[in-house]
Amino acid sequence: MYARTAGGRTLSFGVSGMLWRENLVMYDRETDSWWAQATGQAIRGPLEGSALRMLPSDMMTWKEWRARHPDTLVLSKKQSGRTQGTSDVYTRYHRSRDLGVTGRTRLEGRGVGAKTRVLGFRFDGKAFAVVLDDLAAEPVLITSVPGEPFVIVATADGSGARAFRAGPRAFSVREGSDPPVLIDEATGSEWDAFEGAAIAGELAGTRLEAVPATLSYWFAWRAFFPDATALTRTRAPAGRD
Repeated sequence: MYARTAGGRTLSFGVSGMLWRENLVMYDRETDSWWAQATGQAIRGPLEGSALRMLPSDMMTWKEWRARHPDTLVLSKKQSGRTQGTSDVYTRYHRSRDLGVTGRTRLEGRGVGAKTRVLGFRFDGKAFAVVLDDLAAEPVLITSVPGEPFVIVATADGSGARAFRAGPRAFSVREGSDPPVLIDEATGSEWDAFEGAAIAGELAGTRLEAVPATLSYWFAWRAFFPDATALTRTRAPAGRD
């Protein structure tokens, strides 16, 4: 998700029908500039070189979302009396070994399968990714990137995840907690891991900073960020190609 302000004006976007590095290309109706979905950067037109500001957002199943937000109102168009979004048109693709539209990929490897699903995020000019399957048994990953501690938390069904900057706090996961609860070592405050919010103790009401992140396939993430580091529980990068 991106804020749609660039070049001092609010833009409205559409789908160009083009692909770049197997990724959707948007266009804005005000200047007809083309924008890469993966990076939010204008790659052609009057605003070339401009970048949209990425916002924290979630991609998760409707069941998971509704469990957390039962009073949600759904804004959707209907086609033939059916609400859009009730099924995944890419189900067959998810299950296949196909890569993108052309079936080719420039980059894969580093110890991670090309079509492995990851949560990708950027920090301090560098790109990182966490393999979703690595969160299946233990839904919380407390890790670090150069100079900064992070907390990665999976959804209950493992279909998505969130990333938070931990700041100066050192966390541990309360053993046996479900949903997972974090304990910060300095105050003993308890935190709802998925919400990144302190729910009990001295820091109750405090929230961690959510980091904009993208659910992607590993090959697609590396197509735009070839030097991306795959984070693991050992806090070490995955092996080189």
